[in-house]
Amino acid sequence: MKNCNGNGSVYKANGKRRKPWIVRVTTGYSTSGVQIRKIIGSYETKREGQEALLEYLKNPTLFSKITFGEVKKLWWDNYTKKVSTKTTIQTHIYRMRAFDSLENTPIIDLKLFQLQELFDNMTTSSSFKRGCKSILNMIFDFALKNDFIKSNKIQFIEIGKKEKVLERKIFTKEEIEILWLNINMPHVYIILILIYTGMRIGELINLKNTDINLKEKILQIRVSKTSSGVRSIPINSKIIPLFRGNIKEDQVYFVKGDTTEQLSYSTFKPRFNKILKKIGIEKHTIHDTRHTFATLMNNANVNSTSIIKLIGHSDFSITENIYTHKDTEELRKAIEAI
Repeated sequence: MKNCNGNGSVYKANGKRRKPWIVRVTTGYSTSGVQIRKIIGSYETKREGQEALLEYLKNPTLFSKITFGEVKKLWWDNYTKKVSTKTTIQTHIYRMRAFDSLENTPIIDLKLFQLQELFDNMTTSSSFKRGCKSILNMIFDFALKNDFIKSNKIQFIEIGKKEKVLERKIFTKEEIEILWLNINMPHVYIILILIYTGMRIGELINLKNTDINLKEKILQIRVSKTSSGVRSIPINSKIIPLFRGNIKEDQVYFVKGDTTEQLSYSTFKPRFNKILKKIGIEKHTIHDTRHTFATLMNNANVNSTSIIKLIGHSDFSITENIYTHKDTEELRKAIEAI
């Protein structure tokens, strides 16, 4: 049966072909009134071609072949208008690098096995994979709502239950001495500040100049991973010069990026690894600085309440009901003990 004018056509091409049935639609007319046609696909059977034509007539957008990268950008522009937390944005940017291989593939052509293979090949922790899956789910949801795809298959991706075990290694006394000997190397001061304050890297990245009181020798952590992380940290006398020597009055944030007003985690992480390798220190994670701080405090016989308070542990609210409250001066004594 012939389709009505303007509804496209399904015809069989000449010669031996694996997919001989061609689906063609009219997309417009030239100035002389001649039809402008476009082939939207070829199929093994006439029925498959008719079904494809029907899908096209229902939703031409599905056949637009918009790439994953283009959809990701549209989603990101919309998403960042609603999210104000810079740490979240930086984390998402870091995770989205895992999708680079998908950039130029039409999102409608992405198969579940391809996406599953992407996750299977990740040599990262399950928590990182979960974060990537969450972002991918948001992108595909956006594509579905905007009629770029017919279904969201991300829910079927399996990330596995096995966690990548990270060996936590504190910086040794010798390694800390090496850092001090190389204090003039760019960004070494950041590592030492992390070791002597117990701050999370995200807390340091979000530290503003106005949060640093060098006269009173105290830091105010206002942006943290947990509510318990919002806290005051006395500054150890050993690192006062590191703050004085690196604070810039014309900056909003204490640590500035190369081209941005704020250093990003994705920029600092490779530099951290490069620094350690260059000065002969074995491989560490950035989080090892925090473990080092807690260990140094413990070795100096600082009581557990002060340690928990200083590192902004999420369980402090429970611990606080058991141990006596520690004021700033007692915390300062604890800091100076290392």
